[in-house]
Amino acid sequence: MADIPPPPPPPPAPLSYRDRLAQFRILEEKRCELIEVSTSPGSSELLDKLEKTEAKLRQTELDLQSEQNVRRTLQSEVSEVRRKMQAEVVEARDREMALAQRQARRPFALVLIDADADGFLFQDKFITRRAQGGEALADELLVRIRDYLRPHFEDFESIDVLVRVYCNLEGMANYLVRDGRVRNLGQLRAFSTGFCGRIPNFDWVDVGVGKEGSTGRKIRENLAFYTANTHLRHAIVACSPEDLPASLLTTLPLEKITLIESFPLPPSLTTLPLHITKMPSLFTPPPPPRSPKARGRSTQFSLSQKEDSDGGSTWLVIKPERSKSQGAALRRRERGGGGGGGGSGGSDDESSLSISIGPDNTVSVDSGRRRRIMG
Repeated sequence: MADIPPPPPPPPAPLSYRDRLAQFRILEEKRCELIEVSTSPGSSELLDKLEKTEAKLRQTELDLQSEQNVRRTLQSEVSEVRRKMQAEVVEARDREMALAQRQARRPFALVLIDADADGFLFQDKFITRRAQGGEALADELLVRIRDYLRPHFEDFESIDVLVRVYCNLEGMANYLVRDGRVRNLGQLRAFSTGFCGRIPNFDWVDVGVGKEGSTGRKIRENLAFYTANTHLRHAIVACSPEDLPASLLTTLPLEKITLIESFPLPPSLTTLPLHITKMPSLFTPPPPPRSPKARGRSTQFSLSQKEDSDGGSTWLVIKPERSKSQGAALRRRERGGGGGGGGSGGSDDESSLSISIGPDNTVSVDSGRRRRIMG
């Protein structure tokens, strides 16, 4: 027979209320013994941990409050900096707009011409007609400048054009009289007066007889002065390349400068980011290079027509052509130095001799120093 398991033990008798209350008292006494402060070592371990934890909690709360204060202060400072930066940006934008508006009020283009430089002598159709020729030159120059500005600026019509022509008027007159183009200094003065009076912003400045390079110096100083002006849109310069060294041009805003070319420019200028143009309708073209002459002395004559501004007659002029070296020397001596009428020697007289034949067969012989008319 299989073993029969013993019966389970009977359940314990339920505790009475008094027994359970006694157990609770025992547990309470043990709990108090565990957490109460005692003089024996190690008996207050739990209380010490609790106190340390509370101290750390208070310090953490203080640190958190400090961090919050710092963050609030930092946020306030950042907001103030942003507000100031936005105000500065708005102010700078307003200044820029105001500057752009001021620049748009009276923009101008500057034209500087050294009329003493080789290759920049105005054509005879202007200088031989006295005041009318000066007025015609001013009109033609204004048209040519506006034509040049048209593709570069949309508002080219609102750009004022300022023109400054510099020359030694007496020296130029001596050269032109000797060359048979004008009769005297008064005729050239009338031409320059007509040029100035035609357009208010056009000036013809007579630098007088000065040391070498006075016109070139004025061109350089004016160019350096005006290119720093915020109202300047563009500067157009006609002068000798010797008066505009590359060392000067590299210090200026080259995008605002155009050189008028007569003779070929040197590589020191063509390699720079400059604008270059030509205006053949204004200036006398430079003479073409001559072929080498044969040995021995030979004279070549040129035949041209000249209108007499006093009587309206047309004269036929016959005169010997000068060599390139003679012409350049004569131009430097007369146009640059202001003299030219007091040289000695027969070569100057012969090189300036011209014979003019009028419509009534009147013959005029002009030796440069005096003129003789024969009926």
